[in-house]
Amino acid sequence: MTDLADLDALVSAKHMAAILGLTTARLRQLEKDGVIHKAARGKYRLGETITDYLGFLKRRAAGSAADAAGAALANAKAREINLRVARREAHLIDIEDVERFHRFSSALYRRELSGLGAAVTADPIVAGQIDAALNAALDRYDRRFREAIDRLRRGEDPLEP
Repeated sequence: MTDLADLDALVSAKHMAAILGLTTARLRQLEKDGVIHKAARGKYRLGETITDYLGFLKRRAAGSAADAAGAALANAKAREINLRVARREAHLIDIEDVERFHRFSSALYRRELSGLGAAVTADPIVAGQIDAALNAALDRYDRRFREAIDRLRRGEDPLEP
């Protein structure tokens, strides 16, 4: 067995692969790719090969981080482009238009349901209870709409409770 303290030692491909935690096939592929270099036929210089392999791993890790950042940027740009296209194709509706329509609809519901209690019963107590229940339901409708709009403005799913 080679003395690992002797960094100038020449080691076999099998031994070098074991030290690096690789298969001999992967070691040969790294040599073919120029990541590591043979010192002699089937032999690798211990210290140099370890240094080269560590450098390769660091470069690959840095590349992965850069790739992730680049992918996030590309995704953000793609989303922005898709939004612009959707706006141009009128697939998106301005949020202020949605709010105006909601105000119109809510007022219409309130106007149409106003006095429903008295229309269905002559008992003023029951009529008041019906009207109170309808008004409470319409208030909940308006509140849920405002909450959904707030979530939408924060970029969240407006339909999540």
